[in-house]
Amino acid sequence: MPDPSSTQPRGLPPRIYVPIVAVIAVLFLGTLAYFVSIGFGVSGAVFGNGRAPSAATNAQNVQGGPPAPVMQELATLRARIAAHPNDDVALTSLADNFLAVGKFEDAIPLYQRALKANPGNVAAKTGLAEARSEQAQANQ
Repeated sequence: MPDPSSTQPRGLPPRIYVPIVAVIAVLFLGTLAYFVSIGFGVSGAVFGNGRAPSAATNAQNVQGGPPAPVMQELATLRARIAAHPNDDVALTSLADNFLAVGKFEDAIPLYQRALKANPGNVAAKTGLAEARSEQAQANQ
């Protein structure tokens, strides 16, 4: 039986356990980022794709149309809603886009559909209240 009063350190030396802890932390954070990206539907690079916008995109912005990524997002949301009419997340996201550009008459029915599909959707409740408030101010 070892002497309890001995002053020998117990466990692994720091030169061994520090890299082990670092590897575990990187694996944990990578796994967490993966699950967050799946949960929120995030894809692509964090800071964009590293390319400059094309001339067609710039021309579209100059003419006043929505940028190509926004059009792609709208098409994706509409496709999700067509495939799953009760997808409250997609309905809320599409309504948020309409609310952002001041199309309250398009946003309000989408928020209402989202709330019908999921009455506990806080984002839809908040968006609906904001859309109604903005619409009332615009009609004054």
